[in-house]
Amino acid sequence: MSTDVIALLISLLACVIAFLSTYYARKSRDIAQMANDISVQQNLRPSRIAVYNLMIEYAHYCSTYRTLQCVKAVEGTRDLVRHIEELKLKIDNYGPLNMPDIEKKAIKFQNKGWQLQRVLDLLEGHRPNDIEVETLEDQMHCITDWFAQEHKEIRGIFTKYLEA
Repeated sequence: MSTDVIALLISLLACVIAFLSTYYARKSRDIAQMANDISVQQNLRPSRIAVYNLMIEYAHYCSTYRTLQCVKAVEGTRDLVRHIEELKLKIDNYGPLNMPDIEKKAIKFQNKGWQLQRVLDLLEGHRPNDIEVETLEDQMHCITDWFAQEHKEIRGIFTKYLEA
């Protein structure tokens, strides 16, 4: 065997080794990326569960607020306003959670909370026999029913963010 043939075989072997090294390096990079994604998911999980609990509690609170008013557990709408303002603040305190659906839903929760507050304030200013009371009560029932429905559906929205 001549030296040219041996040099050619060595260079081919070096090319094969370089190709295999590149292949396994990419494979290990992909595995490291997947491990990093899992780590990020698991690190965000407690915060996401806390936001889930916040939104569940808020939806329940808003859906039962009129009842709480009727039994004098709350007076006026000050507690409701405090809950509305705290919702966004508490969610923001958890930092970026990479949940765009939930961020949109939280804004919608706040807006519906403000609508409920306005309707309840208007109801306090009317006498029971006023014509507008029926319309205001219908609006209030629509909003509280919406919160009750969201309370039931919020788990499905969070499921994709809490899965392992």
